Amino acid sequence: MAKILWGFGGVVFTDGVTTATFSGGIGTIDYRPIQPMFQTVNDGMASRLRGFHAYLSLQELYNVDSDDYIQYQNLATIISGMVSSTEQKTITITPRNDSTIEGSLTYTCILLSSIKPADLHRVKTGQRMGLEFMDIRKLTSIPTTVSDTDVDTYVDDSGDTYVDDSGDSYVDQ
Repeated sequence: MAKILWGFGGVVFTDGVTTATFSGGIGTIDYRPIQPMFQTVNDGMASRLRGFHAYLSLQELYNVDSDDYIQYQNLATIISGMVSSTEQKTITITPRNDSTIEGSLTYTCILLSSIKPADLHRVKTGQRMGLEFMDIRKLTSIPTTVSDTDVDTYVDDSGDTYVDDSGDSYVDQ
């Protein structure tokens, strides 16, 4: 049975007052090394790994259901609240919010991308938005949190359980 590294689920944004939850939000976490490089006297290279910064790329935040626009409004309120000329303001993000595990990953972030909702189609069917953030804290290790062992059923377009080329079925365990 598979265990999913760093959990699996939607994404939650909060500023401590307002919360925006995208249950279907999909994104990635990129742990980039903090690693200054130095040229040695022998023209070789030396480096020291000092930690990591987490970059969150949340590419599938949808506004398709009747109440999704409320989460979009909440997210706009949270991001607008980050504006300040005198202090650094952050947003708390739980990028792969898995309610089945304790200690979901949570990051204190600044916004890196523009805000640009895109239409899904040329007709009024919904919107999608992608955002990028960076955790302001230095991490000294990469998290090892995993989710539970539930496996989702894979079904084909007719609603039948998916069976691969070797005859193996993919079903709930």
